[in-house]
Amino acid sequence: MMLSVCPWHTAYVGLAKTKEQEKKNKEKKQRKMSTLQRMMLTSRIDHKPDGFDRIDKCREALCALDNSGWKRSFHQRQFHEAYIRACARVFFKTDGTAAFMQNQQKLLELNGWECIDQEVLVSTPRRFGKTISISMFAAALIFSCPAVECSIYSTCKRISTKLLRMVLRFINLIHDKMDIPKYKELRQNQEEIMLLGPEGAEDIRVVNSYPSRVSHPSQKRGLGFLFQRVGVLFSARLRVQGLGFRV
Repeated sequence: MMLSVCPWHTAYVGLAKTKEQEKKNKEKKQRKMSTLQRMMLTSRIDHKPDGFDRIDKCREALCALDNSGWKRSFHQRQFHEAYIRACARVFFKTDGTAAFMQNQQKLLELNGWECIDQEVLVSTPRRFGKTISISMFAAALIFSCPAVECSIYSTCKRISTKLLRMVLRFINLIHDKMDIPKYKELRQNQEEIMLLGPEGAEDIRVVNSYPSRVSHPSQKRGLGFLFQRVGVLFSARLRVQGLGFRV
């Protein structure tokens, strides 16, 4: 007895096989990457943060403060850009020997800088946001730069204590706004905040806030008074301490 197969059944089976093969080919095509794409993906996975990434991270942290109820004025933005330029070497200090010198020209071109000065002098009237801008930048710097220590010198104990409290407040705001776990707090007192960063046991980040006194001869009292009242001297000279601010 011979069994006959209906033509429609044969066509249905063939169509099902064709559809299955097309599905497999489509999935295979989606998984297939070119050599260039594979190299780019590998480099992206293996990429370690460098000075350029840290500068971008610092700017992102400052923008996070803008969106957290502390929107910066036009002049405060200018201050911060000047501070970032002065700290350019600090952002590259953990990238190996001569990393900054090798990337200096690229750094100038990307940021539109003509030169990189390590000191910034800001002179404005009172109530212009100098102290707040220093607190914001110190918080963004500690957030973005590994193994950094910055020292801030104020005209009296009251201001230095308040400034350190503001730095800690801004650091917490940055973490909350960017939804990043807070760094472990190793020590905190009236003059120091010490945090453990995410890049290993040696990634200790410190902010010091000290009271100081601007001394000057009696015949130069006017200049000294002016500096105490309206001046901010920012210095990012590379030392063991990292960098210093004088408010």
